[in-house]
Amino acid sequence: MNSYSEIFNEIVDIVHSDYAGYEEKQDWDEPEYYREEIKKLEGQQELTPQKFTEIVDDYLISFQDRHMYFNFEGSDNVKTITRGFRTRRYKDVLYVIETFEENRFPKGSKIVAIDDRTINQVIASNPSSLRGASAEREDWSHIINKSSFVTIENENGEHIKFGLKDYEPVSKKKEHTLEVINEGTLVITLPSFADVDSTLDFVKNQDAKIKKCTNLIIDVRNNNGGNGQAISTLVPYIFPSDEHPSTEGELREFNYTNRNSDLFIQLCQNFRKDIKDQETLDVLDFAEEQCKKYRGQGFVALDFSDSLKDKASKFEGTDFPKKVVVMTDVYCASAAEYFVEMSMSSSKVTVIGRSTMGVNDYSDLVIKKWADMFSLYYPISRRVQKTLNHPLHGKGIQPDRYIPWTPEHIYKDIDLLYALEILKEEVNI
Repeated sequence: MNSYSEIFNEIVDIVHSDYAGYEEKQDWDEPEYYREEIKKLEGQQELTPQKFTEIVDDYLISFQDRHMYFNFEGSDNVKTITRGFRTRRYKDVLYVIETFEENRFPKGSKIVAIDDRTINQVIASNPSSLRGASAEREDWSHIINKSSFVTIENENGEHIKFGLKDYEPVSKKKEHTLEVINEGTLVITLPSFADVDSTLDFVKNQDAKIKKCTNLIIDVRNNNGGNGQAISTLVPYIFPSDEHPSTEGELREFNYTNRNSDLFIQLCQNFRKDIKDQETLDVLDFAEEQCKKYRGQGFVALDFSDSLKDKASKFEGTDFPKKVVVMTDVYCASAAEYFVEMSMSSSKVTVIGRSTMGVNDYSDLVIKKWADMFSLYYPISRRVQKTLNHPLHGKGIQPDRYIPWTPEHIYKDIDLLYALEILKEEVNI
């Protein structure tokens, strides 16, 4: 395997020439600082795969793009690690919203300090690391992963310190589910669009139930995206029979460098092995053709309006369900954001919750790997018209009805209760 310094130098080269945002974000980074740190630790033989990943994460934060990230995949000798829980801030307290491998404190626990610094002190010293426009949009994982202990306030107001542990991640299955709320209302939870065929098959298998229901609630609050083709069978249910998705395609520029073209072709070929859906295979064929056609030409603008118009001419919406509520949050990203954006153009749909993550200014990710141990995921396309950065909602897609996040969400599905209230008012369920 390449040395850590060689890998880092290649990462810098990628983000300075292949990354879709390299022109707009020129001089945002300071690679020399990290180069020196890596060289020093290499010379002292103190650089572990986890420490290297931490350094690269620090470096990539400079670009403020949550669609670009570096993963340590692990190896036979070295395992990946996790802290085993997720957090979210409300005012000056960091709440544990989910626990996985960590079992010493439950969800709902209040973290009031990290490494003997109050939450507000941590924010003041690490504002860019949180990458959030507001408290409910912050990502605390980077800080938690680098910290040694947290202070938790119990029900009696006592402060208890817990040393943070490294856990080997337990596989978490993301399965689509359908729940019957009552005779006329269904809730579909879609946690990922990564597996196209399984998503398409799931929706097709529920077709009869969906077409009989009056109200459909679609939960994509924790859907971090995947392949946009996965939503194709779902879209007809969210439009009435006399409407169709917008045919105004956004203008995107693809950075067809030699490396990006080769990596994208490789990605398409890998996807093709596990996909049966013909429409998805056709999209992969088209993507490969463009990579071969424009390889080495840098940024090329592509307009998908003709393709959208062709699809719209064949599109058929449905009379049932009559009303659709889409629940979203900051953890809704990438392809799931496109679904939310499309949903908002339908007269059937009300989007509720909190703004999506807002990562699609730079999209179409490729993966550069090093010895199956490290992987850099980065986008190669950019929107010509960038999203405005809202002080509360960031660059995310704002819902029709905004529901601020509070600690009550940890114990009760406030969004779902709100969705049911909307349906009760509008359709009289």
